[in-house]
Amino acid sequence: MKHIFWIFFTVGIVGNAQAQFSIKGEVFDANNHQISIGDVLLYSFNKEDMIKYTTLVEGNFEFEGVAQTSYWLEVSALGYKTHFQEIAISENLELSIQLLEEVTELESVEVVALKNPITSKNGNFKIDVQNPVFSSMVDPLEVLSKLPNVQISPERESISVIAKGNPLIYLGNQRISFDEFTALSVDTIESIELINNPSPKYEAEGRAVILIQLKKNTEKGTTVTLGETLSFRQNTNNYISTNGNHSNGKWNLRGNLNYNTIGQWESNTFAFAIPEENIYSDYLVLIPDNKRMQINSGFGFYYPIDDNDYISFNTIFRRQTDDAGFETETLLQNGSEINEITSETENDNRRDYFSSNFNFNKRLNPNLNLFTGIQYSTFKQKLHTDISNNYNNEGLALDQTRNQDYNIESLAARVDFEQTLSENSQLDFGVSWNEARADAFSQVIQPETFNEDITSYDYEESLYAIYVNTASQISGKFNLNVGARVEYNQVEGQLENHPQPLVERENTRIFPKMGLNFTIDSTKTLSLNYARNINRPNFSRTSSVRVFINPFLEAGNNVDLVPAISDEISTNLQIGNVSIFSGIYSRQNPRYFMIGYSENDTVALLAENNLDKESGFYTGLTIPFSHKSWSSTNSVSLNYNRIKDSSAVVTKAQPYLYIYTNQQLKVAKDTIVSVGGYALTSRKEGIIERNGMMVLNASVTTIFFEKLQCALRFNDITKAMNYDESYSINGVEANGTYYADGQEMVLSVKYSFGGNSANKFKNKDVDENLNRIN
Repeated sequence: MKHIFWIFFTVGIVGNAQAQFSIKGEVFDANNHQISIGDVLLYSFNKEDMIKYTTLVEGNFEFEGVAQTSYWLEVSALGYKTHFQEIAISENLELSIQLLEEVTELESVEVVALKNPITSKNGNFKIDVQNPVFSSMVDPLEVLSKLPNVQISPERESISVIAKGNPLIYLGNQRISFDEFTALSVDTIESIELINNPSPKYEAEGRAVILIQLKKNTEKGTTVTLGETLSFRQNTNNYISTNGNHSNGKWNLRGNLNYNTIGQWESNTFAFAIPEENIYSDYLVLIPDNKRMQINSGFGFYYPIDDNDYISFNTIFRRQTDDAGFETETLLQNGSEINEITSETENDNRRDYFSSNFNFNKRLNPNLNLFTGIQYSTFKQKLHTDISNNYNNEGLALDQTRNQDYNIESLAARVDFEQTLSENSQLDFGVSWNEARADAFSQVIQPETFNEDITSYDYEESLYAIYVNTASQISGKFNLNVGARVEYNQVEGQLENHPQPLVERENTRIFPKMGLNFTIDSTKTLSLNYARNINRPNFSRTSSVRVFINPFLEAGNNVDLVPAISDEISTNLQIGNVSIFSGIYSRQNPRYFMIGYSENDTVALLAENNLDKESGFYTGLTIPFSHKSWSSTNSVSLNYNRIKDSSAVVTKAQPYLYIYTNQQLKVAKDTIVSVGGYALTSRKEGIIERNGMMVLNASVTTIFFEKLQCALRFNDITKAMNYDESYSINGVEANGTYYADGQEMVLSVKYSFGGNSANKFKNKDVDENLNRIN
């Protein structure tokens, strides 16, 4: 295995010489007069990368050193409609292009127009982050939360999509982790797109993809952006960001440093009963001010060897410390014994995350491209806890001291090939390897009895994968994507000094995908998609680390978790800007957080558990709209989800509604007022019942002196983000509420100075399991 890296890089270095051609062109208006000033851009065939840029000189332009393949050409000039053209290069090319005039009649008043920053196409949603409402934000997670169907967890540490679950995150064609996404500068992002039906080129891990595109076509120089955000919730939070970008016209450097001080407020209450054991517990826990400190930093280097080849290096480091004291009031009935318990817990928690990767990209010949890379990541957590209990007002006494450590290291490598077969078809194939090792250590000390309990758990996982995907255009009306991915996965978990592994699994799985787009006419497209996906538990969910809630309940992990496998068929009808979408799905071994208890347990455990099955459907409609200074995006969907498990009390599942709206009004040249939010009706999903909610947000954004952006935002105006749920499973009947600290007033300021950086930055994460580390 140690020779695998030499194989990857040896394959990457070997290349063949490639033919180079030129493109010359003349640009005229409708009267056959040359257009003297304009821009000419050459994009890759998939329109994701700009290859070359030049300007018109007396109506003429020229590109030299163009490799043999297919491209998209864009020509624009002030007062004319933008011209787009697909071209295939196999020899020197000369073009004659006519631009059509674009006439706008102006009256003697200022014209204030507003482009809709949220668009919908083929069931996918896209935010234009350059819109002032979004570009004034410092945190990319806040921008992402404005997309329809996207839900950010109350602790802001995970993302989910309505009816889809946890999405993958991509930067261009490059997969990144959640931590890398939060470390991005909003100032460098051009757009964020939610792809509800990802093509087979994306990994089997996600049913949806968040796609981020960075800004391009900027001039060389240095740009520095300083931002500060004051957030007023139950406590005051402060977010300070510094982002820099420098380019000399070829190589590119990027760096960022963010320092956040957060006063996290959190509370939840649960009443649960275990009738067979005659146990009843009702508790309320309050964390009034978790003093959280975050440092996010990143550094990247990108060097283009030529138009197609490059090397790059990227690294990020994130540290988070939590000083959380909380109090729990508990009523505990165990048989005929009843206790009222007040618990005071002090937690000192530190988490460090580091990831670094190296990429090499080489075009071996005009029709074949190679990517190879290696990535190393690590996550470390240290948790020290002092637990004191007061039974029936008899006095507070220290009951336990806990020291828990969790460490994981992940190493990954991959090779990808892209082969152009013809003008209308492409073949992608590749291999990848990932190995992760983790160890969890737990020491529990009881001062009164001087008793010490030590647990050490080791975990190893290996993943080998090979994939192939073909994309073809048939008769100009049909676009077909067909592919499959084969994965071999090996898992072993063992307690120290135990002769037999606690977990031992070995699986080989195939994940097919298919997508078919039919163009009905210039305004209508029908899409049909099928995909099989896998959702693996985070590595940290397989550790033995536990958090004390009260003397009879702890929050922890589950070493027995297995991946969830889903099958989904979806369709979308695009009529202009309007999307009509629907889908059906089923999933084996879905995972949900629930309270569990076994006969020989001393305490109950709140942890993620695999259930037998869930299935459902969704159908909906999205309508974007723009008129003069007003833009509007509205979406509504009907969703049905039914969860089943042999140990649960299954009730009748009922459909629920999700409604989203975003309204923007440009009240002045650089000032926009925005109002929006979402609503969910109550959800009955067979086993779990959840409450409905209506969340409303508003903001005012303005720009001073072209470089100073200021914003005032109000989130969760209705204070509706309280999450109720109830269920009965495995002999436990539970009903509770998680109170989120969602209502917020935000003051945000961001200032940019310096020139712009010319070179686009390319870097690709190699580790496809990066999101599972923390």
